Amino acid sequence: MAVVTIYRLAESCLSLIEGGDPATASSLTFNEIKIACGNVINQLLKTEYFSVNVASRESIPNGLCLGLYENIEVFSYNGKSKATLPIKPIKLPRNMGIWGIYPKYDEISYYDFDKEFIPLQMGQGSLAKSQPLINDLLGQIGYENYGMDIIFTKDIKTMYPDITLAMRLVIMDINLYSDWDPLPVLPEQEWQIIQEVYKLYSTQAIPDKIVDPTVDEQKGIPTPQQKANQ
Repeated sequence: MAVVTIYRLAESCLSLIEGGDPATASSLTFNEIKIACGNVINQLLKTEYFSVNVASRESIPNGLCLGLYENIEVFSYNGKSKATLPIKPIKLPRNMGIWGIYPKYDEISYYDFDKEFIPLQMGQGSLAKSQPLINDLLGQIGYENYGMDIIFTKDIKTMYPDITLAMRLVIMDINLYSDWDPLPVLPEQEWQIIQEVYKLYSTQAIPDKIVDPTVDEQKGIPTPQQKANQ
């Protein structure tokens, strides 16, 4: 079974649009086709999620993956600490798109993946403070997510001035994959993706594949006036 990659899809799309081997003088670029393929795949996966997974009461859509992002800075913020998400993860129930946040306390140490910060839902930090037995989260440090910001329950930047973070985030953006990474796409969906991309560019006039500099290229269908002048 052939592995579906973004390079394979883009190469097939460009060859089909150009009517054979890609022309040297093509107005389309390979990167442009790759972006179009990524957009179609994203739409296909999300459509599948809403039409199939939601109907079957499945809360986690297919095609997700965990991305690891390191060296994220922390800043002091109103007596607490704040960090910014490097990308916007997919929205999942209970904010599970932010899978985990881990500390590295100084430049010479390693990320401690066994000491994950405690995730809290928005407003739970204030609720925990009102409870004497758990107002300090039993000595742990929690965080809440507000848009692209992560707000911690303590000022960890003051506690550890050289701290940086690593985050595991759930992503679905195919454009974050490299050219040769296997895509979360079924083999039977490969031709569907190629067809959708082809429809985007099939109406675009492609210049004739002429390499003779003394002959003008014919672009599109000539008008009646152009025919009369010939």
